[in-house]
Amino acid sequence: MKNYSKIIILAFVFSIFFGCTKSYIEGYDISPNNPSEVLNSNLLAATEVALFGNVTGELARMTSIWVQSQSGIANQSADEHATYLIYEGDNSNDWGSIYQDWMETSVNLAAQAGDENPHYKGIALVLQAWAGTFASDVWGDVPFSEAIGGIENFNPSYDSQEAVYAKAQALLSEAIGLLGKTEGGETVGDADYIYGGDTEAWIKMAWTLKARYYNRGSKHLSYSADSALICLNNGFTSSDDDAFAKFGSNANNANQWYAFYTTQRVGYMAMGEYLIEEMKASGDPRLPFYAEKDGDGEYTGSSANTDEINLDASILGPLYNITDAPVPLITYAEAKFIEAEAKLRKDAKAEAASAYNEGVKASVKWVTGEDAPAGFIAAEASKTESDIDLETIIGGKYIALFTQVEVWNDWVRTGYPTLTANQAPAARSGGIPLRLPTPIDERLYNSNAVVNSDVYSEPWYAAE
Repeated sequence: MKNYSKIIILAFVFSIFFGCTKSYIEGYDISPNNPSEVLNSNLLAATEVALFGNVTGELARMTSIWVQSQSGIANQSADEHATYLIYEGDNSNDWGSIYQDWMETSVNLAAQAGDENPHYKGIALVLQAWAGTFASDVWGDVPFSEAIGGIENFNPSYDSQEAVYAKAQALLSEAIGLLGKTEGGETVGDADYIYGGDTEAWIKMAWTLKARYYNRGSKHLSYSADSALICLNNGFTSSDDDAFAKFGSNANNANQWYAFYTTQRVGYMAMGEYLIEEMKASGDPRLPFYAEKDGDGEYTGSSANTDEINLDASILGPLYNITDAPVPLITYAEAKFIEAEAKLRKDAKAEAASAYNEGVKASVKWVTGEDAPAGFIAAEASKTESDIDLETIIGGKYIALFTQVEVWNDWVRTGYPTLTANQAPAARSGGIPLRLPTPIDERLYNSNAVVNSDVYSEPWYAAE
């Protein structure tokens, strides 16, 4: 009886397909929901959404706990992230998203756009360079030059972190040339969520990213200070140039900080005691924007020591804990802190102090919408050549770049701010990790993987 029913069904299906005219069935093998060609605009939008998700998602939350600007107070955030118990199976999803959603899509966009659409291709190369360095900052040596090789390359070789940075610099330089072409081919427009197709803004961002990477590799590049400063001369000139991750008002496109704190993982995280106390001590006007008051009407944080968790600590404040709140990706304030560090390395301390002061003031203005109060400027943003040093610069940057993975990168590279790691018996004894372990899928399925499970092995940019 079952076989007879199947025959009837098949006969009906065949009558539908072969009983119709040719014009009806022509192209039946092409699904409208799975087109063989994708518009450049769709590829760009998908790449930027992937960038937003990866830069502001799980890795940002975890590293914010590690640098103690936030704290894990329950469940995974307390039991794993706050105790540094991160293993090879924990971040496979992040790895996969960076490569499949962000890097692969940007590579495909660059190839499809081609030289006849230089503006699309230029933006794609910026995003590709960003994906490679972001992955390398988190995992060290990673696939990059062979990362997106198609079906013929299931086992891409790993590039050293130094090689990743060199390739990223080359991609950014190529992108700057493409974006500067006056004949831009297809217009980018609103498909670009970051700058709306403004190529001049993208050029400035590419130069500022180059400065970020030259600065990160400052222990190894002989002319890193000069290289960074040359790039900054062509980069951001005001906070109007800032680049943001953009979000919407629906659950499926909401700001990920809001989604985590308010709808998905309520009670997992709170503000970190270290950051809260630093900001309270200086009367920092950004505090009410970074944090909510606790139940007693005070700003409090939870200790990095998981044996001293404060379940009633302040949670993330209104600057980022709103459904569609934008989150900074790279900013003018960051550029000024990079400038301050580069000037300091050249022993131009007065200029370093000036750049630092401008970075602090720019951050306060963006966060609060107002100029910093005179008293705060006098105490915290009036440094001179006599009192500017690397610890001060990184300390100011630490507060200004709140929620960004860049804060952890700076701590790994410089050791600032000086943090006391979780001392609870349950915590990994080595303290705050310097990198993540190579994901398990790479060890199992990539015969060329350079597997590193030591979360305390120094990345290239941090080693002397």
